[in-house]
Amino acid sequence: MCNFATVKPIVILLSLLLAAACTTTVPQTSDTEQLMGEALDAMGRHHLYEAERKAYSAAILSVDSTELADALTMLSLVYVLEGKEHQAEMVMAVLPREQTMELVRLQDQANDQRRRRERLVFGSLVGALLLAVGGGYWWNRRRTAAFQQKVNLLMQQVSQPAVRADIVKTKQGADVLYAILRDENISQMGKREQLAVSETLHIVEPDLAAVIDTVELTPKETFYCIMHYYGKTDQQKAQCFCCTEQALRSTKSRLNKKLDIDQLSHRSTKGQGQVVN
Repeated sequence: MCNFATVKPIVILLSLLLAAACTTTVPQTSDTEQLMGEALDAMGRHHLYEAERKAYSAAILSVDSTELADALTMLSLVYVLEGKEHQAEMVMAVLPREQTMELVRLQDQANDQRRRRERLVFGSLVGALLLAVGGGYWWNRRRTAAFQQKVNLLMQQVSQPAVRADIVKTKQGADVLYAILRDENISQMGKREQLAVSETLHIVEPDLAAVIDTVELTPKETFYCIMHYYGKTDQQKAQCFCCTEQALRSTKSRLNKKLDIDQLSHRSTKGQGQVVN
């Protein structure tokens, strides 16, 4: 026996369509097709409310069973896209089986396309994340390798007989430079470490050494120049000196009166700087 609660919505829908068709002037077939085309165009522009209204009008104004089935199929598809599952089921219940299967096929195809888009977006996000992580790792390895190359060059230089007498000072300068690059505590380093690292800079960073040699600097000012040259932040500089950033600004202010400190950060790429009197 048929369940009246299930059939009742279908009967109501068919009654509404029949009543509207009886009270409306029968249009030409081209008018119905035009409404179907407008509904399809609205779907393409994601204007689902407009597509629903056009498809509903096309169903009401259809002149034969074929046009009615086509219009109801489109109306069902719009309901599915709008998330109105109950309305879609009501309309599908009155469609011929062939139309229903075609609608199900279209719905499955739309779901597959949505899932493919989601997988593509997820894959793109994962790829971008891996690229960022890999790029950061590569940059860090490259920077470490460049510094190691300079250290190796330094060790080759100190092994020559001409500089063997200064091997202790050169090693000490390399240790000071290494401590600065590693953000270690250098607050207790003074004049001896300044002279040692200045000698080392002539080998590994001749451009920076040329600038420092043009003015008379205190040990702290020399270390500050090296930090600035290698792109250390104010927080990293203060950490190395074991002081506040306010005290660090005082050092920078005094240093700016001797040379153009801002030019140092560009010398590693441009190879040129400007000393101010």
